[in-house]
Amino acid sequence: MSDSADPQLRHSVSSVVDTAVRPVFWASQTSLEQESETVAEWLDAIISPTSRRKTREKARTASGGDSDEDVVPLLRTISVDDTDAEREEGRRGRAGSQGPDEVFTASPGGYGGSVDAGQVAHAPSSPSRRESGAGTEQTESQRISTYKHVVKNVLDSENMYVECLSVTLQYMKVLKSTIATSQPVISQDDFNSIFFKIPELHSLHAEFLRGLRESTTDWDGYSPIGHRFKFLAENMGVYGAYLQNYRHALETVRRCSASSVQFAEITRCIKLRSLHGQTLSLEELLHKPVARVQQNAPVLHDLLKYLPQSHPDHRTMGLAHALTMTQSFINKYNVAASRLPCSERMQRHVVKNSFIVEMCDSHRKLRHLFLFNDVMVCAKYKASGRNDKFTFEVKWLTPLAEIVSNCDDLPAEPRDRDTSASSLVTLKSQASTVRDQIRAQERYYGLQGCKRADQKTEKQRKKLADLEAQLVLASPNLPFRVSSRNGKHQALFFLSSDFDRTQWSEAIHVLQTNTPPSLQAQPVAFDEVQAWITTYRKDLQTNMGSYLMRTGRDESLLVGDLHVMVQQVTGLQEEAELFICFEVDSYGHFFRKAKTKPNRSIAPQWNEDFILELEGSHSLRILCYENDAKEGQILRGRARTELSRSWLTTSMQERTVNLEGLTLTLSVKYASYEMTKRRPPPGKSNRLFGSKIQDVCRREDRSVPFIITSCLREVERRGTNEMGVYRVSGSATDINRLKKLFETNIYEAEQLIKEVDIHSVTGLLKLYLRELPEALFTDELYSRFFNAFGGGDHELRRRRLLHLFSALPQLNQSIIVYLIEHLIRVNRAEMFNKMSLHNLATVFGPTLLRPGPQADGAVQPDLLAAGTVDVMAQAGILYFFLQRRSNGEPIQVGLEPTAS
Repeated sequence: MSDSADPQLRHSVSSVVDTAVRPVFWASQTSLEQESETVAEWLDAIISPTSRRKTREKARTASGGDSDEDVVPLLRTISVDDTDAEREEGRRGRAGSQGPDEVFTASPGGYGGSVDAGQVAHAPSSPSRRESGAGTEQTESQRISTYKHVVKNVLDSENMYVECLSVTLQYMKVLKSTIATSQPVISQDDFNSIFFKIPELHSLHAEFLRGLRESTTDWDGYSPIGHRFKFLAENMGVYGAYLQNYRHALETVRRCSASSVQFAEITRCIKLRSLHGQTLSLEELLHKPVARVQQNAPVLHDLLKYLPQSHPDHRTMGLAHALTMTQSFINKYNVAASRLPCSERMQRHVVKNSFIVEMCDSHRKLRHLFLFNDVMVCAKYKASGRNDKFTFEVKWLTPLAEIVSNCDDLPAEPRDRDTSASSLVTLKSQASTVRDQIRAQERYYGLQGCKRADQKTEKQRKKLADLEAQLVLASPNLPFRVSSRNGKHQALFFLSSDFDRTQWSEAIHVLQTNTPPSLQAQPVAFDEVQAWITTYRKDLQTNMGSYLMRTGRDESLLVGDLHVMVQQVTGLQEEAELFICFEVDSYGHFFRKAKTKPNRSIAPQWNEDFILELEGSHSLRILCYENDAKEGQILRGRARTELSRSWLTTSMQERTVNLEGLTLTLSVKYASYEMTKRRPPPGKSNRLFGSKIQDVCRREDRSVPFIITSCLREVERRGTNEMGVYRVSGSATDINRLKKLFETNIYEAEQLIKEVDIHSVTGLLKLYLRELPEALFTDELYSRFFNAFGGGDHELRRRRLLHLFSALPQLNQSIIVYLIEHLIRVNRAEMFNKMSLHNLATVFGPTLLRPGPQADGAVQPDLLAAGTVDVMAQAGILYFFLQRRSNGEPIQVGLEPTAS
């Protein structure tokens, strides 16, 4: 702020900061002197717009450069200027933050978050506000009801705090038990520093909690409890010693974590029952007493505020004495606090954050969603215009107490729903085309020895980056709705994984459940949050997603197939019904690709294999769920594995994965895009249906036509467990659309086949095989197959059929074997799809074996006259080969054992 600024204005703003902002403002690792400069600059930023530039210039000068983070090309592509509607929305948000009825203002009530509105209508939203005359309009019964509710919240909060101390004490005992061994995890001195006064704090609060419970059992609200709080205040001296040692304890934890992997692993993720499976670090547990000290005075303020005049505690002054002693300690603590880093005081901190897609005025926008311990903030990435840097611009915010989340699967806006499926297929098709063009150019210029290959492909790379940026926005389609309780603000987000959506919903629920209502209801100003994020964004550890942050120096993303064989899970203590889910990232979002069958055992084994399609991927997420009769699906463990060419190979390799106490054994291999049979054929598409299969293979330079490999691969990816696969008819509309695309736009066909119903995929395959001008078993040999199957004993029939199969053209043999092996894999899931080998032979026999137009006179008329005889023979011939291949027996004469 300039020296000429109004002193009265400076004093007024400083008072607001001291009473409302300062408790949640600290989040940097700066010293007290730096903290004072930061606050002063922040005040200037509120009062004087020009000082914002001065603050940034000073930061750049001090750091030797721009302090903003780098913006990679993809993020810069997505980060576009706001539309007029968005700018108007931002203006409404900032204006709305000033009024009491807008979404940005917290609802009134200290600890009365779930009390009836009438009970807290006159309660201040912050204990620091002036309280004169508050609550005088309430009757005594209303006051005692609110008073009881505040005490109940104190009990709940105290119970969670004692649990934190108990867990810290347990870890203290575990580490202490190793000190006397030959390999201690930490030294005795480090142990004493880290857990200094923890037993005393636990004993103090366990006694306080026990006494408060006794005093409030079958409580009418009038029995005295002030002496319980007075007892706690009289013993605050233990906190003084703890606070003096706190900074040293944190430094010791960090030093031990850096020097001991075992200590770091033990203390990184500590589970608490009250947090429903979420974890805290040891550093966070050690911060709990520091935060607790600052909550005592507001709690006592709230208790005194609603204490009726006739209450015994009003006469004995127990609560008033407790507040006086606590306030005295706080004043002394504030002096001692000058020696503590700012971040180690009560602070606003990030609970969960990630980039996300939001629907704004029927358009998808890339946003960053923050869930802090007091507010949810939605921000956009905004380029600063200097050296490709970016910052966060807050679009809207909702206080914690006001957040309502909804994970229903109701459709999104009609405009988005109607266009997203087709546009997504088109975008993926275009991206595949450009990617192939880049590969072709790189191969060509590489052979030519041209040093300007990068320049030649730069235009295509920019086009690919633009398409991938659009895919980042278009890919997710699971709705996640966030609104305010008063209904004045509603936001629609899109996520790609139900796991991510559930994690967001649970994080909000756990935070609202475990945060005292008085802290939830504190007012949050729009400009304060924007200034806070701008000042401390480097300390937020934002999850930008590795895909968005990629640069040209990173390893290229994987495109191809990841083959996974799921073997078993060990580590269960008792029998449970588990299933495993696999999610793969694509264009920055995780999508579920496979799921095992549920298996109940103490050591479940699956031996299931999956093909996971990789499209611009580099991470595999593995989730282990338990089907519980009472609680439904429970997440038992999760893990994330980075996929890299440095360890993936083309042959199966066994790996073990730690799933938070359970061990999953699986085998994986990687087939690159160029190696997979799903690679689209080069060149322009030509007539496919009705063409000779030899011409198609020659044109595509493949041993099996692309349409066959695409259909079979899609069935194995998501259709083997489908009831009646290959017997149930698909949609004629989808089949005809796919047929047209395979002949006109192979890339778009490759994408659409992943979207349509699986029965449409099987229908397309059967249609292609039926429209071949000559069946795969050939017109020439059909009558001989027919006669061989119908005559002679079993051994003679076997020899004749095998000799005839070996007489087929080599290309036909390889395609038939490819189809037979696929049908055998489908048959392995007969328990689910009900497709036996006989059923499969009945479906495909008449398609693969049929008489040609010249064959009418080549076979005995009495046999051909009966169509049913033909169908039975066709199915029987194919069943013969299916059964032999399924039993591991050869179907070609050259591979027959010599004994036969």
